[in-house]
Amino acid sequence: MDGYRRVLAHPGVGLLMGLGFISKIAVVAIPVVMNLSVVLGLGRGFGASGLVIALWTVGVAIGGPVQGKLMDRYGVRPVLAVSVAGQALFWGFGPSLPYGVLSASAVACGLLNLPGFAIVRLRLAVAIPDEQRHTAFALDAMTSNISYMVGPALGVTIATVISSDMSMRGLGLVLTIAGIGLWLLNPQVREVADGAETPSAEPAKVSFRTWFSPALVPVLMATTATTLATAGYEVAIVGGLREAGQVSWSGLVLTVCGLCSLIGALLYGTLKKPPTFALISAMVGLTTVLGGFATGDWRWLCLAMVLPAALCSPSFASTAGAASKLAPAGARGVVMGCYSAALTLGNSIGAPLSGMVQDSTSAVWAFVVIGAASTTLSVLALAGNAWFARQPDTEPTPPALAESVA
Repeated sequence: MDGYRRVLAHPGVGLLMGLGFISKIAVVAIPVVMNLSVVLGLGRGFGASGLVIALWTVGVAIGGPVQGKLMDRYGVRPVLAVSVAGQALFWGFGPSLPYGVLSASAVACGLLNLPGFAIVRLRLAVAIPDEQRHTAFALDAMTSNISYMVGPALGVTIATVISSDMSMRGLGLVLTIAGIGLWLLNPQVREVADGAETPSAEPAKVSFRTWFSPALVPVLMATTATTLATAGYEVAIVGGLREAGQVSWSGLVLTVCGLCSLIGALLYGTLKKPPTFALISAMVGLTTVLGGFATGDWRWLCLAMVLPAALCSPSFASTAGAASKLAPAGARGVVMGCYSAALTLGNSIGAPLSGMVQDSTSAVWAFVVIGAASTTLSVLALAGNAWFARQPDTEPTPPALAESVA
């Protein structure tokens, strides 16, 4: 565990991880809280709630890179100030909004989403040396994994036991507290020049062709592939056990997946030389296919999901680390914003695709289709990464980019 102790020993990193963890719990609970607020609070159907969540997702996908670009230029405080104000307004007045206004406001809520995930990753990319970075991102993946286990369950509990209005306002309160905490901490996400105490107020502009390099495309593809697989197999697990008449065991199977993912991230952070990101992502897709042959019994399904679940957090840690290495100084925020958009894209595709396949065929084929789609994307990413690594430099390349491609 010495590697994790060295990461947490960096000034402010421990507090940042704690505040980031609180913000992650709130952010990952947003879809389920929105869902229940529409279904329970407004009496609408799941189709109507799905539209609200889709609009919020569009806002997040657009807002992530924009927020990252603004953090590159101005730091985190201005972005957090606007984000916290927007979140407080939406979740404070959300329970009293009619459906049409709520739907339109969901886009703005997504655009102004609290960038807790991005801030943590940006700070780790700046503060942690290269040799410790994969351990730092493994730690980030573990906190993210725990937040996915806690956030949605907490949101459902408050909405069903107390009220959907309380779940919305409580979520807004947690987002506001986490955002204010991050604002007070003010983590530096921009490089500081030697001898300087603060980043330059006017960082050098980085052209689109410099930060959105061809080598970044395989990283984003592998990121999307992993989230597609994880979001898809979660839906397929519930569907497969429902077909087998064992849906009551789905919570246990998903909990086992979460624990395996946590252990996988813990072990990944201890590796001296971790595998390439695309290889881990491809293994997630391949092993997901195996779940389709174990849907008849929850015990076999638990066993079949050990490998894909244990590999998903290492995949996220490796892709986040690769993206941070490819980001040149002055464009880390926008690159990590694109990384967040790739995460959102995979989640947006995986769950609906899995559900559509189950509706038309069975859960068995949902595992197969999700696993095959994820593996195909990962193989393309693996081939692209290998191809870019063989290409000679034809123009000056940022040091971080050259190191990552090599």
